[in-house]
Amino acid sequence: MKTRNSALFALGLAAALTLGGAMTAHAQDTTGTRRARSQRRIPVRKEQPAPQPARVDTVTITRTDTVVRTRTDTVTVTRVDTVTRIEELPLQRLPGWQFGLGTGLDIPTGAWLQSNKIGWTGHAHLGWFPGTSPVGIRVDGDYTSFGAQDWCPNCSATSLWQLSGALEWRIPLDRKSKVNPQIYFLGGGGVDWFNDFIPFIQSDRSIVNAGSKTVAAGTLPSGLPVAVVTTDDGGTFYHWSVGGGVQLGGFFIESQYKSINTNNGNSNHVPVLVGWNWNF
Repeated sequence: MKTRNSALFALGLAAALTLGGAMTAHAQDTTGTRRARSQRRIPVRKEQPAPQPARVDTVTITRTDTVVRTRTDTVTVTRVDTVTRIEELPLQRLPGWQFGLGTGLDIPTGAWLQSNKIGWTGHAHLGWFPGTSPVGIRVDGDYTSFGAQDWCPNCSATSLWQLSGALEWRIPLDRKSKVNPQIYFLGGGGVDWFNDFIPFIQSDRSIVNAGSKTVAAGTLPSGLPVAVVTTDDGGTFYHWSVGGGVQLGGFFIESQYKSINTNNGNSNHVPVLVGWNWNF
């Protein structure tokens, strides 16, 4: 074993010496070569190199752009226009002249109903309004026949004639309407004439009569006899009145309260009329 190790050691030493010699020789050779090269002269030329021709660069750029743009717009517009047209209707004319005819019932009030029943009446009037004034004047003519109550079967119907004058105040409600509705008010007075006036008794026991136009027949329900009054008054009396009505186009309906100054007390009645007006 020792002999093997000695042999290996001897071989390693020999190899180391051989490698060291080789490296020394290489170093010397390299040093000699460098020295030999450094002793060579390098020739220097004074001539300038020939100018090189200018370089021309041609650059050709080819670019192809392909743009494909696809756009689809779908627009749905729904528009509903509602136009309301308002037409201004012209104002209806307010008449300057008016002529009317009517008929209806005439109702005695209070104690007068003791002797007379509700009667029928006929009516006519003529009115005038200056320009478009709301106030005008009117002249009325009326005739009424009041039937006798049952306690006086032999009594004739009482006839009443009236001629009246009044101021009329009209108030239009809608002048753009074709019927031109109006309300109106009346106030005035006039004269009265009776035929066959049947007397009646008041609460103070006084007998109301129409003078020479009083009927002299029968006995009042109170037991008082009907006496002929022979006063020379001509049978003409006076009344005052107030009332009003409604007019639609030509049609009208109206009522008035009238009070007649008969002897010993007033004879009051209320005519209710319907009729037609002609406007000019």
